[in-house]
Amino acid sequence: MKDVPFFVYGTLLPEQPNFRLWKDSISRMEYGRIKDCQLFDMGAYPMLVEEKEKYVHGMLVFVDPEHKDEMITRIDELEGYNPEKHGESAYNREMREVELENEKTVTAWVYLGHKKYIDKGKAVPGGKWAKHVARKKKEHQDWWEDTDTVAGLHEK
Repeated sequence: MKDVPFFVYGTLLPEQPNFRLWKDSISRMEYGRIKDCQLFDMGAYPMLVEEKEKYVHGMLVFVDPEHKDEMITRIDELEGYNPEKHGESAYNREMREVELENEKTVTAWVYLGHKKYIDKGKAVPGGKWAKHVARKKKEHQDWWEDTDTVAGLHEK
């Protein structure tokens, strides 16, 4: 059985508040980017939405096969995604092509948000969340200490 790849771009990255949720289940990681997507600042976390001719940078994270089901459930809960109600959550887990630094591509799970929740004025410059939030990292870590999921935070 092969490792299960996820493309992460925000709080699940190394040195970000939610990396702790799966750090012991990761077999390897590689830098990558996803095309035709744009990243937006939602406060203490980002939202990736489809947008032509844009890139979002992040990590391709490979989960050990024996932890796959546990990690999918854990990350789905964090993102407020219910696979039985695909399309009804603020985020959906979908398969997308991720470009690696060596120009190869890998199909991976990614959590895509809905454009109706974003503020176009809050695009993350260069599509790099870790760089964008470096100046307010402590504030974000404090917020995540009391937060287990983003489910329901997007409803207006």
